[in-house]
Amino acid sequence: MRIYLTGFMGCGKTTVGPLLGRRLGAPFVDLDREIELRAGMTVREIFAQQGEPAFREMEAEVLRGTLALPDVVVALGGGTLTFEGNARLVGANGLSVWLNLPFATIAARIGGMGKTDRPLFKDGSQALALYRERLPVYRRSDLTVDIAPEEGPEEIAARIALLIGNR
Repeated sequence: MRIYLTGFMGCGKTTVGPLLGRRLGAPFVDLDREIELRAGMTVREIFAQQGEPAFREMEAEVLRGTLALPDVVVALGGGTLTFEGNARLVGANGLSVWLNLPFATIAARIGGMGKTDRPLFKDGSQALALYRERLPVYRRSDLTVDIAPEEGPEEIAARIALLIGNR
């Protein structure tokens, strides 16, 4: 089974994903990390040097590559499913799981790092607007996992595994 973790930046996809993969006996793929490996530069550098459209092309290509794996846990980028082609691919080939963490917690987690590491998190108000814009896309996920700010990644992975097992 292909599991696609979605949600806003900082919600824990990259942290929870490998833990969930181990629980399910499936490899883990972080889409942003794979893009960085292929491009030989960070996501921020891709945005700065080549622009968001080039990044989104790479993202769609790496996402299509996950179809070669019958079982995989994939951490999507926060904006991956905002593109209809990506959303259709995930919907037809796997199970989407939204890690729903309150925005205030996300902003606290990202803090100053967001301004340097995350090209679309320039400041709190701009990030909040982007978060609100993406909510309808996240809400279309197959499963929603509401996360409490104090909840740890192991607990989140265990809950997701349980939810998947109950489907």
